Amino acid sequence: MPGTEVASELLLISKTEEPELKILDDFFEPKAVHDHFMELTTRYHPSGEENQVREYVMECARKIEGVEVIHYDSEAKDPGERVIVLRRKGSGDHASDPYVTLQAHMDMVCSPDKNIFPLKVFGYLDNEGAKWIKAGDTDSITDPKKGTTLGADDGIGVATILAILADNNLKDYPIECFFTVQEETDMGGAANFDKSLLIGRKYINVDAEVVDTIIYGSAGGCNVQYEGNFALSSVPCGYTNLKLSISGLLGGHSGININSGRLNAIKVLTEILIRFNKRLTNLDVEGEGIKSYDLRLVSLQRDEDPISNKIPSCASAIIAIPGGDKEEFVNDFTAYCEALKVQSQPEENLVYEIKEITQNSLDEASTDSLLCLLQQIPHGVIHMIPGNTSLVETSSNLANIALQNMLINASNRSSDANSMNALIQMQKSIGELFKYSVGTSDSYPPWEPSKSELLDKAQNVYKEIYHKEDAATVIHAGLECSYVVQKYDGKIDCISIGPTILNPHTGSECLKADTVGTFYNAVTSLIQELFQKNA
Repeated sequence: MPGTEVASELLLISKTEEPELKILDDFFEPKAVHDHFMELTTRYHPSGEENQVREYVMECARKIEGVEVIHYDSEAKDPGERVIVLRRKGSGDHASDPYVTLQAHMDMVCSPDKNIFPLKVFGYLDNEGAKWIKAGDTDSITDPKKGTTLGADDGIGVATILAILADNNLKDYPIECFFTVQEETDMGGAANFDKSLLIGRKYINVDAEVVDTIIYGSAGGCNVQYEGNFALSSVPCGYTNLKLSISGLLGGHSGININSGRLNAIKVLTEILIRFNKRLTNLDVEGEGIKSYDLRLVSLQRDEDPISNKIPSCASAIIAIPGGDKEEFVNDFTAYCEALKVQSQPEENLVYEIKEITQNSLDEASTDSLLCLLQQIPHGVIHMIPGNTSLVETSSNLANIALQNMLINASNRSSDANSMNALIQMQKSIGELFKYSVGTSDSYPPWEPSKSELLDKAQNVYKEIYHKEDAATVIHAGLECSYVVQKYDGKIDCISIGPTILNPHTGSECLKADTVGTFYNAVTSLIQELFQKNA
């Protein structure tokens, strides 16, 4: 496990010229949020392995006067037991007021892998002069392959809560702090904590990603598994094995980015293999310069951590084709990928590779059946919310394939139970056609939109700060709020807010530094507004 002794540096660069890198000590305000966040970027904290951040939260809590540790178990293994709950009592006129609860998750998505700590963090100016923070090499601004995730989702939320807990301007208000684990995988902390731990009934989640927006509802979801069998055969004499790779795709959050036209690497490879498989295509037209081949599939896999809430950005397949067709196939594969890059403008960084290796293959029938199944498995937007052309209601992400176990995984999201059931039935019907069994797991509930006093007061604050008449919306993603609202039978006011983060769950993740200060102002103003009636 990487150590935590190396501090991250912040650099300021301009995209308009070849800059001389300049180190900055303070890149955004307030300083307390900045310092906490930068410390978190040095600490190892993938989902399920958050102990270094858990320890840091406790180190900070023990230094803040008046903070009471309600729950912390350093040896706990169960995600529901690994959460942290802290309270700072109110004083003066607010000594007997009910608590306001602030919540963030302590884990992050690690892309391209877990070996990214301590993060190499830098700042840059965009062409409009806005400040952003990123992780990876400085040239990852234009080349996502050289970037890593930043962990602003939700490190900036953790940093904000720690800063609020020590803020003297808020010391009279009763604040309850809830830090969860495993949000990025199964929301295990929020799903399994003991409901008696929280006594606040005004609940502010700080895991949103658009600074001038208040979220008050989110989609539910479930994972879907296709299980089947295939037959292996020896590669025919004279055949050559080739490994085809697709990488450099944008990927992104499988809810937030599902309707943005981003390619899925598994789907891309599937379409390529179907196009060049002579048993499955009739597009081999004389004179067009591209032919089809006697193709056998050896393997197909996602080449990154198989996170269900991330659109696959890289995948590879190994195929067997007649040796005499190798040169022509390489030329056709190259031409196809070049054309795809032109057609898919958001994916201009698509990278492809082909090389020769040795391995056994699936037989012809298994090859064709698997490719056709993958082609038919739904991916992307299934339905939009009726009457709203901008909000996704139901979607599915083809997330992973493990050929050695013959498992295919997809991640479904929907804010409507009937639409979710219809999608699952469609997936089961598709599976049955190809003799694959289809099951579901790891479901989580939707957070049904509901107007509340907390939402009204947040709207007033956001109108004053961001000059928006209506800042409230619902989101096509899973939030821990869904479990919390369900756990308390809807008898809790809940919203989700945060600064602006772009491209979470990818190497292009970046935090808009300019929004951190205004967000801190918004959340602290909201806390003050909630206690105004008792002043």
